Amino acid sequence: MARAASQGRAAGSRLPRRQGRSCGVVTRPLPLPSILTSMRIAYLAPNIPVPGTHGGSTHVTNVYRQLSKRHDVLLYCRAGSTEPGALSRGLNVHPVLQKGLLPAAFAATVGAVRRFRPDVIYERYSAFGLGPLLARATGAPCVLMTLDRDASALSFRYSDRIVATSAEFIPVEYRDKLRIVHWGVDVDGLVGKSGAALRARHAPRGERIVLYTGSFPDWHGVEVLVEVARSWSGPDVVFLLVGDGQDKSYVERLAASRGVAGRVVFAGRVPHGEIGAYIDAADVCVAPYAPSKHYIFRVYGMNRDPIKVLEYMALGKVAITIDTPRMRELFKADEEILLYRAEDPDDLRRTLMKALTDADMRARVGSAGASLVRSRYTWSHHAEELEAVFGEVVRR
Repeated sequence: MARAASQGRAAGSRLPRRQGRSCGVVTRPLPLPSILTSMRIAYLAPNIPVPGTHGGSTHVTNVYRQLSKRHDVLLYCRAGSTEPGALSRGLNVHPVLQKGLLPAAFAATVGAVRRFRPDVIYERYSAFGLGPLLARATGAPCVLMTLDRDASALSFRYSDRIVATSAEFIPVEYRDKLRIVHWGVDVDGLVGKSGAALRARHAPRGERIVLYTGSFPDWHGVEVLVEVARSWSGPDVVFLLVGDGQDKSYVERLAASRGVAGRVVFAGRVPHGEIGAYIDAADVCVAPYAPSKHYIFRVYGMNRDPIKVLEYMALGKVAITIDTPRMRELFKADEEILLYRAEDPDDLRRTLMKALTDADMRARVGSAGASLVRSRYTWSHHAEELEAVFGEVVRR
């Protein structure tokens, strides 16, 4: 079926035509007809290790594995990746260098991609235009996935479709190509992991555990948890921070200087397969983003789907994160999630106190959040959204 779809394309090497300038956004692509249920997909994520421990790795790994259940997928990812069958030749370099190395990336991949004979090319924005170049070399259409405006102008202009979680950061002239999608979680990979041993280790006197998981860039706002810990006067609490990253040492020094090093515990980097146990061990889970520290979020608002929040909710834990329009689009505040004013430690402290002292509320919100995520925000559901978009461009 995939080869028949390939042969139906117009022959010849070309850049896909630039689309019209309408601003319409399609949020629900049409179902994929059965004739295209099997495709050959070249997936470009050159700077992402697969598998890996940070959010980008979680995203790419799960999308690749879900798509591979029904399609033949060639994944181009970072050198050193251990995912079986992946084309692991990409470099982890600064975006400016990544853009400058585009000709080298093309030379390193074009032969393998031509031999693969893709029906569609799916470019993660950090490939910076490699997708349209390979589309021209193979005659396949190209779909761009972007999280912000950092994608290449080449990608915005010459991709046949764009997928994102929001239209806010997509240039107006390309929004007619936009299809809104939602990120997901690997529920099966999270469930069934007991947190009993972690509770015994980190909360031996029965303390409540407030959990954070993820990396430590400044815009993740982890230092606000140190400020909450400094003036905490509620039930005995351990703030358990799981992960690593550029600002972790700063947050560690801050905890020591505030005198809360015993209350704020740094678990370090752990394999993603163990995250379910940490969530199971927690009483409450927090994603304390700081949008003012991220240029894109300051200008366009924080419009990403928060994967860590979805993971917390999938296991029935009360998730607490910042109050933004995007969060209110995804979740019902006080029914499926708890929200607080971004970068306001006093409001976060009050929200945490409410969650930790009201067991009935924790059970109610946790159960509603789990039902929502498991029914709507899974990687399987996201893969179906992508299949519908791929089907649109392949049919053209």
